Formats: sequence, structure tokens, C-alpha cells
Amino acid sequence: MHDRPGYPPRRAGWPEEQPARPPMRPGGPPPRPPRDPSSGAGTPPPPGRRGRRRKLWRRVRRTLYVLIGLATMGPVIAFIVMYQLVDVPDPTALAASEGQPVTLYYSDGSVLGTESGVAGSHELVTWDQIPQTMKNAQMAAEDETFMTNSGFDLKAIVRTVLNRFGGGTGGGSTIGQEYVKNATGNDQPTFSRKAVEMVQSYKMTRTYTKQDILTAYLNTVYFGRNAYGIKAAAQAYFGEDVSKLTTEQSALLAGLVQLPGYANNTAYQQQRYNYVMGRLLANHWITQAEFSSATFPTPKANTGTGATTGQDAPDRQYLMDAVMNELNEKGQSAQSLSRSGAKIYTTISPAAQTDAEQSVAKIMASDKEYPDEGAALVSADPATGGVLSYYGGDGSTSYDLAMTPEQPGSSFKPYVFAAGLANDPSEIGLNTVYDGSDNQNIDGQLVHNSDGEGAPQITVKDAMTKSVNTVFYRMGAQVGVDAVRQAAWDAGIPKQITSSLGASTFDSLQNDDPKTGQGTGTTELGISIGQYPVRPFDQAQGYATFANDGKYIPLHFVSKVTDGSGNQLYGFTDSAKQAFSSDATTNETIARTVTASMTDVASSSSDGLRGDRPNAAKTGTAQYQNSGHNSEAWMVGYTPQVVTAVWFGNKKQPAPIYGNYKNGVGKEHGYDVYGREEPGYIWQDYMNTYLAGKPAEQFPGIPESSTQPTETPTSSAPSSESATPTTDTPTTTATSSSRHDHEPSDTPTCLVDCTSTTETSTSRHGDVGAGTGGSQ
Repeated sequence: MHDRPGYPPRRAGWPEEQPARPPMRPGGPPPRPPRDPSSGAGTPPPPGRRGRRRKLWRRVRRTLYVLIGLATMGPVIAFIVMYQLVDVPDPTALAASEGQPVTLYYSDGSVLGTESGVAGSHELVTWDQIPQTMKNAQMAAEDETFMTNSGFDLKAIVRTVLNRFGGGTGGGSTIGQEYVKNATGNDQPTFSRKAVEMVQSYKMTRTYTKQDILTAYLNTVYFGRNAYGIKAAAQAYFGEDVSKLTTEQSALLAGLVQLPGYANNTAYQQQRYNYVMGRLLANHWITQAEFSSATFPTPKANTGTGATTGQDAPDRQYLMDAVMNELNEKGQSAQSLSRSGAKIYTTISPAAQTDAEQSVAKIMASDKEYPDEGAALVSADPATGGVLSYYGGDGSTSYDLAMTPEQPGSSFKPYVFAAGLANDPSEIGLNTVYDGSDNQNIDGQLVHNSDGEGAPQITVKDAMTKSVNTVFYRMGAQVGVDAVRQAAWDAGIPKQITSSLGASTFDSLQNDDPKTGQGTGTTELGISIGQYPVRPFDQAQGYATFANDGKYIPLHFVSKVTDGSGNQLYGFTDSAKQAFSSDATTNETIARTVTASMTDVASSSSDGLRGDRPNAAKTGTAQYQNSGHNSEAWMVGYTPQVVTAVWFGNKKQPAPIYGNYKNGVGKEHGYDVYGREEPGYIWQDYMNTYLAGKPAEQFPGIPESSTQPTETPTSSAPSSESATPTTDTPTTTATSSSRHDHEPSDTPTCLVDCTSTTETSTSRHGDVGAGTGGSQ
């Protein structure tokens, strides 16, 4: 290092080219301590790195600004473009297009019935002809901010979006949006549809007054009972001119618009009426005095309108409703079908439908002194899933008995066996030997059999034939209630069961929270002997899976739908899937083994088929409280060609059921009905009639390994003292207390410790021993 001429010598340790520091200002900060060159701390970045970072950050910021601008301006631009392109539906044209006849056909092409609009469906009323109370009621039911919003409610839309992302459904539409949806017939649950609908609704508010929009909506909206528009609805429900509607009548009609397919259900009517009246009060459209003095406006009987061949019989209306409800679930609303003049081709066989109706009438004719007793029947082709015949009642109730949840009793035991075969095949088979003695302590419960039925050593097949409760209760404990529940779901029992006409839905095969109606996820061992309610339709579905070698195909009423010009609007295309195992052989073996376990049930109950035709069936009965009488009775069974489920009970509420048709043992008049009696006789008569002239097909065999006897590892000696007898049953599902959607039941059930028996019960019944949620 050399000192430059004319400069003082450098101090030792100074780096070369060190720039001179400016003099420290008086009072300034103390000088920094010298850096330790060896540590590298505080070393400035190489030249240019800081500049590159600044440039990168500027680019990121600019990109973010562009993205934020696009996110802000994009929807605005899209809104403006759509606003210029969309049209506002004309209410006059819409009213003219609605109410066209919808024709339903049997599987052979003959006419089943016709759904057509009532008188007045095409007649428009003016703003002045609609009473203010009806206008207020419709806003209270659907859009309380209608008079002030811009055609859409942003808060409601955000709430709906969040709900959809969370797995929920519905909500968010204003009256304007609902009018657009009705006019276009587009009801797809997509955000693109909602976006276009929102723009159209906004354009309506810029084109028409609020009075015009509400009038157009009330002139075209569907109220159920084939009534389009408020003028037709006033006639269909109350036989009144629209101008004479009362506040109470207006509240009911406005509420029915939400789910018009359920408009004939009394529980749903009451629920919606209460809601709308509450919202009228909350919005100060009625006074507290008016609210307190209001009474429910009972609609007139639904006589049906525009009926043609087949629909005149009151019991056929349940079938018609079931068809329309299925299509509604598939996205084919009554409004859209009506606008297209749809032709609905069903799977219903006219001969089978007649057979079903006549079989029920034949047996029920003997029980006329018990007018509140009724029956339901569902029959289907297990190979295709097509419903062949359907009987939901005699037409005297607003609810469909075939879609009403009831406790299945011992008819649920095949699912327990399926769970055992699927989860513990090395220990559970057709000839597995269990202790079937009466009065056993199983999992802390004292379980007993009907009339002491059972034996210390009994095979699963014999236990199924004699319906020995202790065997299946122990089998359920052995494989676990979750496995039993899953096997039933796999067979086709829905995870959520919707009660008759959709008035309520509950999570199936588990305890429900009584406050929310949602399942708690907890299932009790009573499931093994039929604690939890299912519908006759569900039992037909589950047994159809067994009959179809373990392949599940959804039961359905509709094969296809076309518009008036023949263009197809809908077609059933679901393919079969393996229910119990991904391995085809295992799945087939499980179903065939369950079938083999039930082949002696019908004959041992005097319900066998003509000519000893092979069949597999199971009876079921549920006791009424602790009375020793019964409240539900079932017969469910099949041949390779057809599966049929029959339920028999009180149409209005849980109550003892008695019969007069035929009783092989005991008194002939007023006997307690078990599964082998009235429902068994209906099943037998229908199956014999339907199968007459058809070949007697054999069930396919099962592998020998599935029938080998083994000793179950969890047998138990009979004991009546090892557990405290209890009349408290495991908690049943919350919605089972609302069997018919109109009257809650506080019926306690007797699942396992049923100490009372009927005086005429004998071993021939073979399916007694639990209670209103249990197995008999």
C-alpha cells in the first residue's frame, strides 16, 4: 500500500478506497461500533441486488393491482353485457304456456293418468283484484325486502354461496328471481344460472314497477294441486274468488309455493302457515291481536283435476304423486313438465297395479270394523329396479303410507346377517350355531324371544325362520352396530329418509337430536331387531338388492320423459353396482346366503306361494308400547322375478291392530295382527296372482363354505338375573315420533325387556319379542 502524494499517511487498518465520513453533527447519535469483518454481519448487498428486489416488488404490486381491478371490474362488465343481452319474460305469454296437460303412461303404453291445470290457470288478475293481505303474505313468505331491493338481495346471495360451499342448499332468491326461474324453466343449482337470473331480475326492476312484478309473479307461480296463479289456487284450495281470500288463507297459499309438491300434506301446510303468519307479524303487516285470533284455514279436499284413465280411483293419486315427486328430485319440476306438455313413461304394469289393489282390498274387507287400519304395498323388478305396482293407501289420508317411516321389527334381521357375512365370514354363516335361548343378558340388556321361542343350540337359518331375537341381537353385538347400519345402507336403505310427501327428513338408522332432527351418529343395538323406522318403499329397495345377487339398482317409477314433440327430456340410466363388497364373488355370496336364510320363512308362517314356488321372505312385527298388542306388521319377500314389501298398521297414529281375515291358532275374530297374518296374506295373494303363468325360477346356489356350521365365539347361557330388566328402550330416531307427518307420538318402545305377551300369541308367529321399535 502506498500513500498518495500530498495526503497524510493512512492509518493502519483502513481499507482502501474507504469514503470519508461526514463530520458528526453536535448532539447526533453516537458512532456505530466497528464491524467485525470476519462475521460478515452488516455487509451491504452486492451492487444491484437491492435494485432487482425493488423492481420485482414493483412488478408484483402492479400485477396485484391488475388482478384486483379485474376482480372488481370483471363482474361489472359482465353484468353490463348480460343486461344488454337478456330479455324480461312476458307474464301473459308465460301464463299461456303453463297448465298444459302432462300425461302419464303405464309400461305397456296405455294411459295411467293426466295431470292438467285447474280452471283459471290461464286467467290473469290485476293488481287491484289481489287483496293486500295476499301481497303481504307472499312477500313475508319469500322476499320481505321486495319493495326496496333491486331485484336481488346481495346479503342473501352471499349467505347462499357460503351455504353451498358448506354442503347446504337453497335460499337467496327474491320474488323477481323466482319469477325469472319459473319463466325460463331453468332450475339448475349452478352459479351461472343464478348470475343470469340476477341480471334478469334487476332488469325487470328497471323495466316494470314493483306492482307489475308482484302481479306477474302471483299470476304465474305454481301453488300445487295443478293450480298455476293465485286465481286458480284460490279455487283449488278454498273454492273462493281471489278477491275474497282472508289473511289466514293468504298465509297458507303463500307458504305452499316453497314446495308445491308437498302441498297436500297436512303437517307441511301447518308448518308453512305458521311460518308465514309469524313473518307477517314480525313485519307489522298484521297486529298481535290478529295473529293471536287467527285459526288455521283448512283447505277443501283435494279431488284432483283434469283426471283421465286410472286417476279417478283415490288410491291412484299416491302413485301419481310418487311419480311426480321422483321427477322433481331429478330436476324435472311440475312447472317445466307442464310447460312442455310432457309425456311420462312409467315402469308400472297395469296388471300388477290392479293385482296389488285387489289383494289389499280382499284382505282388508274383513277388517272394516277397524276403519283406521290400512296397508301399503310396493312391488318391483329386482333386475331392473322398475316399480311394478304401488299402493300407498285407500285415499283417505293426505299422506302416502308407502312413504311413511315405520319400525320394521324382525324384517330388519336380514341386514344384520349381511353385516355378519361381510365383516366376520370366518365365524358367521348360514349354519353357524348360536345360543338362541330366551332371556339372555346381551350387552347389558335382557333380551327375550317371542313366547319363549328359541333353543340353546340353533343355526342362523333356523333362527331366521323362527325369528329368534337373542341370536340376531348377539350377532349385532358381535359385528357392531356400525356394521349393521352400513349393511342396510349398502342394500339401499337411504342415509336420509324423507317422510311421506317430504314434510320432514331425518338421518336414518341412528339416534336423532330431538332439537335439530339431525343424526347424532350413535346407533344402539336395538337396530338388530328393528328399532329404527324405515319406509315400505325402502324395504322393497333393500330386499331387491338381495334378490339381485347383491347388485344395487335404485327403485324408480319413470323410465323416460319426452316433451309434446317427442324430444327426450329425461331417461333412467343408472347402472347396477355391487352393494356389499368390491369383490364380485364375495358380494354375490353374501346376497345369496342371506336369501338362503329366508327360504323357509313364508311356508312356516302359512304364507308360502302356490305350487311351492321358491321364495325368500321375512315377517316383522312391532309391539304397541308395553300393552302386549302390536302396532306394526310387515311381510317382505321375493322370488327371482319380483320383490314385494307389505306394511299393515293404523293409518293415523300408533295404536293396537286387530284382524278378522284368518287366524290359524287362537280366536278367529279380533286377533292381534302379526306379520304372518294380514300383511302376510296380502303378500301371498298378490305374489300368487302376479306370478300366475310365469315359470317357477330357482334361486342360485351358494358356496358350500358359507353354510358350514361353526360355534360362535360369543355365546351366552340363558340368564334372567344377570341383567336388570328394563322397559326403557334405546332411544329411537327423533322423527320416528312423527310417523305420519301430522301427529307426534309419545309411544315408548319395548325393545328388549318386553315382559308382557298377547294371550293368543303362539310359536307360529315366530317374530315377537321387541316393541314399537323392536322385533316381533
